[in-house]
Amino acid sequence: MFLSLLLYKMGRENWVKCWEELTTADVKWLACAFGVAAIQPLLTAFRLHIYLRASRLTKPYKRCLSAILAAMSLNAVLPARGGDLVKVTFLEDDIKKLPPMVGVTILERVFDIFILCILALIGSLITDNQIATRLSLLALCAPVGALLTLNFADSIPLVGKKLKSLARACRTAMKTPGLLSCAWGVATICWISNLLVMFLLFKAVGANLSFITVCTTTPLAILVGILPLSISGMGTRDNAMVWMVEKAVVPGAVATGTIVAGTFLYTAAVYWFLAIIGLAFLGRESLRKTMRQTRKNQEELKTADANATIT
Repeated sequence: MFLSLLLYKMGRENWVKCWEELTTADVKWLACAFGVAAIQPLLTAFRLHIYLRASRLTKPYKRCLSAILAAMSLNAVLPARGGDLVKVTFLEDDIKKLPPMVGVTILERVFDIFILCILALIGSLITDNQIATRLSLLALCAPVGALLTLNFADSIPLVGKKLKSLARACRTAMKTPGLLSCAWGVATICWISNLLVMFLLFKAVGANLSFITVCTTTPLAILVGILPLSISGMGTRDNAMVWMVEKAVVPGAVATGTIVAGTFLYTAAVYWFLAIIGLAFLGRESLRKTMRQTRKNQEELKTADANATIT
């Protein structure tokens, strides 16, 4: 639906412009953008590792990295970055320990959105963009509300008991402000690198946008892209970015086709490129879980045979 809306809004002239920008994109800037994108899994895995330590659910960094890369392959085909939630099954084999892991993953996502909103707010205040400022403050309500809900999840009527382990994991993490501060610092670096990727891609397609303008517009567009409305945020993020840029700079200063060319390359770099890298890890994690389940089934059969023999 959102892709159709984008097709309708752009028209033939802008699509021709978009294609021209893509085919003549500066390879130097593209290489820089994809290089920065390639570093993101390392930072994201380190951030997850710290959050798990804060919740006393420590996992080795290599395990976190493998789960993150496997999840990135799923993010390319699942809406709302659904792979980020599926990754807990790659981190933990014991099904009884999954709820606390889910709690840590949700906490990670909430703080991620909170930091992204803060970056959007800072950028909008620096550029004195009142529309972006209002939208950033409005968006901040979501992670703040979610954080309060997580902390008191076990007090919710009817479902509180089922959410007890989730709430406990969140409260445990809150008791380690030092580790949380480190995680927030790494998360901030992750998002700044995301903004840098977008800036470099806009440079590649010839969009004359300053880094501050990108910091003002991109976080809000990313937030819209995270909503479970499309795969990889395609259409939603593009529409939001076109609208935000038009409000942030002089209308018509940057062609719509040029903006869409940049956002398309962003999808390619942050979703498809990383998904391709993660395919090998997705296969490895799936094979590891299959082999573990097979061994478990064999042990159960041996135990059943032994019991039958004794009988």
